Amino acid sequence: MNEGSRQPRIAHCVGFYFPDQVGGTEVYVQDLLSELAKREVGGYVIAATDEVYRQYDWQGVPVIRYPSNWASIREYAPTRERAGLSKFQELILQNRPDIFHLHSWTRGAGLVHLSQIAQLGIPCIVTMHVPSALCMRGTMLLHGREACDGRIDEKRCAQCWSELRGLPSPIAFAVSRLPRLTFDGAPPSKVWSRAVTLLSARSRAVDQAHELRQMVGYCEKIVAPSRWVQDGLLANGIAPAKLTVSRQGVANGLVEEAAGGSRKQRSDDLVVGFVGRLEHYKGVHILLEAMAQIPEHLPLRLRVAGSGTEPEYLHKLIVAAGRDKRIEFRGSISREELPDFLRSIDVLAVPSNYMETGPLVVLEAHTFGVPVMGADLGGISERIRSGVDGWLLPFDDSAAWAAAIREIATDRPKLERIAANIEPCRTMGDVASDMAALYREILAGPTGKSAA
Repeated sequence: MNEGSRQPRIAHCVGFYFPDQVGGTEVYVQDLLSELAKREVGGYVIAATDEVYRQYDWQGVPVIRYPSNWASIREYAPTRERAGLSKFQELILQNRPDIFHLHSWTRGAGLVHLSQIAQLGIPCIVTMHVPSALCMRGTMLLHGREACDGRIDEKRCAQCWSELRGLPSPIAFAVSRLPRLTFDGAPPSKVWSRAVTLLSARSRAVDQAHELRQMVGYCEKIVAPSRWVQDGLLANGIAPAKLTVSRQGVANGLVEEAAGGSRKQRSDDLVVGFVGRLEHYKGVHILLEAMAQIPEHLPLRLRVAGSGTEPEYLHKLIVAAGRDKRIEFRGSISREELPDFLRSIDVLAVPSNYMETGPLVVLEAHTFGVPVMGADLGGISERIRSGVDGWLLPFDDSAAWAAAIREIATDRPKLERIAANIEPCRTMGDVASDMAALYREILAGPTGKSAA
């Protein structure tokens, strides 16, 4: 490719996209594309869907939605060079990018898709927004109790995963010491199916390590949004030259919005906010348990924004909130409503009980001068200076959260000092500069030249 003749064109692949219900990864991709355009890097979104194929624009970004099973459907084209390609590969060739950038690790946008693009000779990059490629649990919590170093060890991982599936630790330990077992054919019953699943735990751990190595082999680079992701990959023997750290950034438009708007006026009540998915791994139940331990006479309110898809967990939240009038459920809020929400609170709570690579909401709160109380895990612990511009608390200890909230409610000058220590955030413009340089580095190399 003659780099001076046209802009590089990047395909950003995700498992979901707007206007569907989305999370931080999709927000990241949308904002990244907007900033890349300012740096003369073009691109489009290609995202899986459980519906039919369609194309549309979303806030100026071209979006292609393909059925999530297209990687497994092969259509034999009349031209010999394309015979046997999957429908997903055909779609990519019809919209051929200079680089394929995978941002998800799902059934609809994951290892199979990455391998098929690599087969076409198109350079690939993966940004690891979630721990799934490293962790069978998907949380990076060793035995569900502490941060894991990310090293895939078949016995350790088999025990940890078996515990997640409901086995007591001694039995999970015994299962992890069994020989590697694999089973062919359909199980005759649900009970046998569960037994087969547990007895194959070691083989699953071996597969996890193999798939990680495959991912690395298909990629020119792996982007780690947090230092812990890089450390986990290094722990698995991934060459440092294959990795690059590019931390998340807050949308430039949000920075401008924060600079131009007014701050929340001081009130008697301390308003603690939560915004995110109402699902167990985001930990909002910890906040409700903490509220139950705080005397009702303290000037305090908890404002919860978000929605969930797990009826049992949502029912648990309703029961936990009970008749506590201090707790307000706002439902989902749009990106356009986020600034007003952040202006309406004094402190943001992020009690996630898994290793986040961000989350973006920490940066968004800091942009509006709102201190954050966060779980002492993963990316959260990398973005908060405990006791300086926020608080880091145990992810599974509601009593510790209650004590911290109670202290803030009774010591507002301390809250103001903490807020004053918040420093300017990294922006998506900074991220886009990192990515633009990375794309051009790859396209300047031998693989990029041959693929163009």
